[in-house]
Amino acid sequence: MTDDARAELERQIRSQCEAGAMRRAATLLLEGYGRELLGFLIARLRDHDAAAEVFSAFTEDMWRGLPGFGWRCSARVWSYTLARHAASKYIKQARRRRARHVPFPDDQALAEVEQRIRTETLASLRSEAKSRIAELRERLPADDQALLILRVNRQLAWTEIAQVMLHDGEVVDAASLDRDAARLRKRYQAAKQKLRRLAIEAGLVASDSEHEGRD
Repeated sequence: MTDDARAELERQIRSQCEAGAMRRAATLLLEGYGRELLGFLIARLRDHDAAAEVFSAFTEDMWRGLPGFGWRCSARVWSYTLARHAASKYIKQARRRRARHVPFPDDQALAEVEQRIRTETLASLRSEAKSRIAELRERLPADDQALLILRVNRQLAWTEIAQVMLHDGEVVDAASLDRDAARLRKRYQAAKQKLRRLAIEAGLVASDSEHEGRD
């Protein structure tokens, strides 16, 4: 999705929210960001079935929270925040959640949108061959993986990433968010260096000494 397309999607979601058309706003959000959010959850949880279950939980949280969403960040960033919190809750639980195939008992149409996006995305992702770099990335801590995905694959700004990485229910001012962003940027650089070392060890990229030898 281009920046212009994303800006237009954000405008449409907000317009529908302000008009009180929450179902339409939620549908636009799911159709616009659902696939990338589910991909993020799969990378974080390393389990397609668990990611599908958490995606349903995220969708329910989004539906419940949308009327009170204050637009202090974009709908996209808010969605990643909700998805990450839903994943964290899942991880903390000793037993698996019960499957939630119909998260909206009072809104069957929206439930069908969520299920369609979940089913189509999982089918597509299961058919894609996992890259060697993705396999190496799974050896990093979960938060380091999240940083790499949000920055490299999703191209979020550092303050947006800091917003996503806040604890559930945590609210901070702009100065604190900037400090968190700087801290996460340093952690990202360390994670990127570690991933590069793993890639060198696996023979996927050349080491600096090999580059010097070629010169």
